[in-house]
Amino acid sequence: MKKFFIIYLTALAIMSCTAPEKAAEINTAAPDIKNSSPVHPGRWLKNIVVAAEYEGHKSNTKIQIFFPRNYVPGEKIRTIIALHSYGSSEREYETSSSIESYANKYNFAIVCPSMGKTVYENSYYPETNYKWNSIPGAEFIGESLILFLNKNYGLAITRDSTGIMGLTVGAYGALTVAAKYNNRFGAAAGISGFYDPTTIQGNRIIESVYGSLKNHRDRWVKEASVIALAEKLSDVPVFLYHGTGGDAYNPGQSRMLAIRIKSLQKSSSSYSVTYRESKSGYQGWTYWKRQIPEVLEFMDQHLKI
Repeated sequence: MKKFFIIYLTALAIMSCTAPEKAAEINTAAPDIKNSSPVHPGRWLKNIVVAAEYEGHKSNTKIQIFFPRNYVPGEKIRTIIALHSYGSSEREYETSSSIESYANKYNFAIVCPSMGKTVYENSYYPETNYKWNSIPGAEFIGESLILFLNKNYGLAITRDSTGIMGLTVGAYGALTVAAKYNNRFGAAAGISGFYDPTTIQGNRIIESVYGSLKNHRDRWVKEASVIALAEKLSDVPVFLYHGTGGDAYNPGQSRMLAIRIKSLQKSSSSYSVTYRESKSGYQGWTYWKRQIPEVLEFMDQHLKI
């Protein structure tokens, strides 16, 4: 733990010179629901294709959406984007948790994109030697997916009605996207994630996108670290969970982010974090699925129509 907090303090010193980015304005045009796939409340709508174009390259990404049983097509509804773990698919939450029952309870639409082996990166670089798609993961979520949901299903229309959550690498993605596009998300949650990649240097997955820490430390500290981006989580309530018994990443990752947000809270009440950990929490859906009820209850408390 000593090593984690030394790096954490270093990050605090550097992040102060990181200028906030302005996210693109949300699309408020009327949804083109008549041209979308038919919705059946209480069921998953599958095999939806989201087309995107980035720097002249076109791509398609599959998503699926769960509409709660009381949903009336065309009516306003709160939306949660759920990001899967590294190498998984859009079906991870469907097959491994009971997220549908809680979506029914709280009347949430759940959106699950299939993003394979992404680290939900903000950008690609000359040193990037692996790309999950032609468009960086965070930009796909914050730009292409949000606008697609706006236009085709009338989902994620307002910031206050839209949340984002993620598991392990998806947790990193959820907090990264919420910080980068803080005018589009009203709450964010991470389960067993990592938030400061400098503490897991040598990780080939991260290096495949950001290059080596040795040669690109400034990039890792300022652009890839949620600890550094935490200042942009103003007015975005955050929920963090970590198991301490052998989880996907060291629990110090979630503790550091919680500490960082609490430090920001001292100077502004616009920051909020709820931190949970379990001594019996290990890696795997046996433990992770127990957090789904608490995450959706948290979303219910903070999101509104």
